[in-house]
Amino acid sequence: MRAHIVLIAAVLAIVTTQCASAPEAPVRRELQGGDRSRDWGVVYYKSWRQDHNREYLRLARRHTASAIQRYLELQVRLGHSYPDFYDIDQRRVEGCYFLRQLDREALRFGVTFDDDGREGCFH
Repeated sequence: MRAHIVLIAAVLAIVTTQCASAPEAPVRRELQGGDRSRDWGVVYYKSWRQDHNREYLRLARRHTASAIQRYLELQVRLGHSYPDFYDIDQRRVEGCYFLRQLDREALRFGVTFDDDGREGCFH
């Protein structure tokens, strides 16, 4: 009887840890997707700085805006109770600062964007 109780407790412990960690994987994947978009934005911006090809600046802005949107959607869905909420918020805010820098570059060099929205940036 005692062995059965230990076995049941072990099974419950395994099931509980699996249930608790299951939502973590999709969140990490979504966060990584935002990070990839942000990184591509930086890559295109560096290319823009080298040869001032307008398309690079447009791509940098598009990828950066996509990253900000992903971070915002993740924050809204998870709420303040999620342990990494403020880390995600910091990434979003840094993306907004970078987006502002891209907009200044565009204004300076006369580059226009199809979508110049700043969704997710509140300043």
